[in-house]
Amino acid sequence: MRFSPLIKLRFIPTVLLMFIFMILGLAKAETMSGEDAISAPPPLASHVMVYHDRLEMVVLFGGSNPERQMSNKLWGWDGKAWHLLSDSGPEPRIHAGLAYDSSRDKLVLYGGIKSRAESFADTWEWDGKSWTQAADSTNAPNIRDHHAMVYYPEMESVLLFGGQDQNDNFLGSSWQWDGKTWRLVSEEGPLPRSTHRLTYHSQNKSILLYGGWGADGHLGDTWQWDGKSWQSSSGEQPSARAAARIAYDKANQQAVLFGGMVVRSPSNETWVYDEKGWRQLTTENVPPRNVHGMAYDVKRQRVVLYGGIGTNGRMGDVWEWDGQAWAQAFSQ
Repeated sequence: MRFSPLIKLRFIPTVLLMFIFMILGLAKAETMSGEDAISAPPPLASHVMVYHDRLEMVVLFGGSNPERQMSNKLWGWDGKAWHLLSDSGPEPRIHAGLAYDSSRDKLVLYGGIKSRAESFADTWEWDGKSWTQAADSTNAPNIRDHHAMVYYPEMESVLLFGGQDQNDNFLGSSWQWDGKTWRLVSEEGPLPRSTHRLTYHSQNKSILLYGGWGADGHLGDTWQWDGKSWQSSSGEQPSARAAARIAYDKANQQAVLFGGMVVRSPSNETWVYDEKGWRQLTTENVPPRNVHGMAYDVKRQRVVLYGGIGTNGRMGDVWEWDGQAWAQAFSQ
């Protein structure tokens, strides 16, 4: 088929315009997904991580980069790449509390700190598309940071414990969030503390708490919450430490603890907790660190670790634990 010169002149610009519009449209549509599927969070510390059941991703919120700039970005790790899920909503912060409420399919964020002059007492929820501030601070726990949160399926609620207030007072209260209101459930149990961690122990149907920093320094105790009260656990314990991270490995039915600050040095110790108690494993390939992030990927049956502060500053690496050994999955 032959085109007349006039048809050719009209046809070529039309094709070019259609092509340009198509490219511009794709670029706009992929600003969040395409651009960020090939990028990653910077080296971070003091961020929080949990697993999101519906997205089948480990998600990461907040933290501070090597220039001490704080973030409010929400990232997702699918086992191969990072994806930016949100870059709006809560103010940038570090040392916040984060949990995934699986009964309502929402992330729950509480508190944190931007500077010593600006700490938070706000509750936010992310529904998979956007953040919404969920509760007024007057009906919630007071201002706090360095606390810990975890979802408790037996109560279909999020449990928050401890932290420190704007005056650096250690806190020892337990609060429960049911999606509508916060409720104080206990002021007894573990000593007031910060930089501890919680994880849900599905085999025991309890919440496990370990370590942290209190009025007398590093703590090395283990507690379990059964929905009504805290009970201390006896036996061998990891050495006292602050800012370690812990996640429950459901496939191997054990809680995995990594790192933390022991005395004045970051640690690279790996400990597991099961029906026999705590025991240390020999795993020395992961660089020492504290204030990192860690969560269990249910779909891939891996504990995922990201970032933290080591001997040379903030890190931007992903390590995964398969129940036997750590393997590096990402670095920058």
